[in-house]
Amino acid sequence: MLKNILLIIFLLFGSFAYSANDFDKNIIIHNQTRDDKVKSVFKELMKYYEDEDETGFFSLISEDRFLQDFMLFEQAIEKDFRTYEILDFDYWIDKITSDGVKRYLYVKWEKRYELINGNNELTQRGYSRFLFDEINGKYKLIELAGNNLWGNSLPEWKEEVPHIAGEEIPKEVKTTNGQPDLIIEENCNEGQYFSIKNIGSTSTTNGSIEYRLSPNMSSSTDGVYHGNLAPGESSGELDCSSLQGYGGTIEVDPNNQIDESDENNNVANVSPLI
Repeated sequence: MLKNILLIIFLLFGSFAYSANDFDKNIIIHNQTRDDKVKSVFKELMKYYEDEDETGFFSLISEDRFLQDFMLFEQAIEKDFRTYEILDFDYWIDKITSDGVKRYLYVKWEKRYELINGNNELTQRGYSRFLFDEINGKYKLIELAGNNLWGNSLPEWKEEVPHIAGEEIPKEVKTTNGQPDLIIEENCNEGQYFSIKNIGSTSTTNGSIEYRLSPNMSSSTDGVYHGNLAPGESSGELDCSSLQGYGGTIEVDPNNQIDESDENNNVANVSPLI
């Protein structure tokens, strides 16, 4: 009789212990899959953006919970689709941190794209933070910071997001004569365009001229003017709308690809709008 009682107690206790351990395992697995869910939603957002699928893209964003101006974000995405053709995306997930159920996703990224109304190829780099929350069993985006990955014209949400600039190559100053000399004119202070002018004594011969737009407290954008400039010739209108409202700098030949007679006049400052 005593043996039977002890056996029953052992079985009950053993069953309880197994259930508790199993429950703990389920909690651990559940917490691990939250990060995987967020990664999966982010990848879906990237695919919808590349495919210019606005309906699919915004199905993964909570209109009610979005912490910024949802309508401005919609307008910025629509402008991207009207203005740019995406050529290539690269992104690297830096880390995921939790705030209870919410997940902060930190991503370093680079994208290449062309302006639809021109042949300028642009490269943009940045470091962004995305906040996801679980809504009705599915994670959705509710905040984005340090962003120019989606919605290029959307004002940045800079809260606690570090700025990571693209690699800068130090310039070697050269002062030889009989060379082209590139400057910035119409430097975006009065509109959304600027131009590059050759004030040197010879033409450029590289076949392309690089430039860089660096908004204040925002990601830099690299662009290319395709063609050569004869002495006194200008490039025509090049887009600098990313500087509007921010201010910043425009730099021609930032990687020192062209030998110029004066390497110290390649940067123009753009004042922020008041």
